[in-house]
Amino acid sequence: GAPNGISMVFHAIIPARFLSLMSHMVINIMLFWGREQNVLSCASIARADYSAKDAQLLAALSCSLLCTAAELLGFLSGLSMFTALPALFSIAAHVSGTITSSLFVVDSWSCDAYWYILGICSILPFLLEIGVVVLTLKCKVFV
Repeated sequence: GAPNGISMVFHAIIPARFLSLMSHMVINIMLFWGREQNVLSCASIARADYSAKDAQLLAALSCSLLCTAAELLGFLSGLSMFTALPALFSIAAHVSGTITSSLFVVDSWSCDAYWYILGICSILPFLLEIGVVVLTLKCKVFV
């Protein structure tokens, strides 16, 4: 039969969420491996300052990668794949994370700015994902 409106919406949301998660993951991996230029742009000449800023950015990028990977795991497990509003929030957050992380690299923002990107674009969707997965498992609401 003909697809109904809800299934058509999920046919658009599911690939969009996957692509936004993957794009954010890829830019984070690129930042992780090529962070030297960003650290140089936000550290002074002192070697101790460089090491501190490198450790700070490394911690933020590692946390971002872990949050995004955990959210991707929850999505691919199917536990949160068919939740519309959390999926829309995830798409918005990860597209924003991809764009702001790209600007972080291109415009050589301060290393401190990445903590805001981490909080808004990685930690918030991760916490929402945890909530959806817990509710799905607790209520045994499988689609």
